[in-house]
Amino acid sequence: MRFNADCVPCLLGRVIYETDLVAPSKRAEAVNAGLELIAPGFQAQHNSAKLATRVHARVYDIIGNKDPYLDLKRRSNSAAELVLPKAREFVGAHEDSLRAACLVSIAGNVLDFGIDIGIDGPEQFEQKFDQVVRQGIGLDQVDRFRALLEGANNVVFLTDNAGEIVLDRFLVEQIQYMGVHVHGVVKGEPILTDATADDLKDTGMGEVFDSWSTTGQFAVGIDLDRAPQDLVQALKGADLIIAKGMANYESLSEESLRPVVYILRAKCRPVAEAIGARKDDNVVKVAE
Repeated sequence: MRFNADCVPCLLGRVIYETDLVAPSKRAEAVNAGLELIAPGFQAQHNSAKLATRVHARVYDIIGNKDPYLDLKRRSNSAAELVLPKAREFVGAHEDSLRAACLVSIAGNVLDFGIDIGIDGPEQFEQKFDQVVRQGIGLDQVDRFRALLEGANNVVFLTDNAGEIVLDRFLVEQIQYMGVHVHGVVKGEPILTDATADDLKDTGMGEVFDSWSTTGQFAVGIDLDRAPQDLVQALKGADLIIAKGMANYESLSEESLRPVVYILRAKCRPVAEAIGARKDDNVVKVAE
């Protein structure tokens, strides 16, 4: 996906947010550095995820912190674990357990801070969870997703945020019930609120996936040009790729990897329009 005008204030807002978390006195320096990278990137219509990666790398250097969202990630994991019983009951009672598991997984996608998601912190997540699952799936290609799973032997599951990964549990379990091996992938280095190997271990999700690895990189979404060759080969050899969240959509939507199932909440207009949904829709989109 290309970086566009709507992405400018969003990315700058992220810069300010993460700077204020740990080094508010560096705000002006961080914004200036962001602008220096954003202006040419916007004019050249670079890939939005790759440009955001460059901006965050520069800002992290300025603020002198390799994981400014660490406290938020820990609180997000705790907030998600509090709703696990409710989520398990919802999936168990639903007439379509795969569709219900997708909804629970999407609800976790709102644990993403530095953008407008309707909550100010992880402690408000339970109420938002109820709202998201009641809303249902706006762009709903779950039946095609199910059909692809029925013919699959192995799936690569690209995770997104801390906290969110806790609620991916039910979707992973549903896929495993169908006899499919699920390989989870987390970020190789801390970036934004995204899950890393530490989150896999802290939440127990490392034992839920049949196997797991990391992207081996600091990147918003995944940059296939810099990814380890074993991961690239795993993606190319997978019967199906599940990509959680907007950043994975932004980074993969122009790549040739197929089939991919994008599972996310469309939290901004550019992503919503690109994927064929409306802003704030819950999305299960199959790209073949």
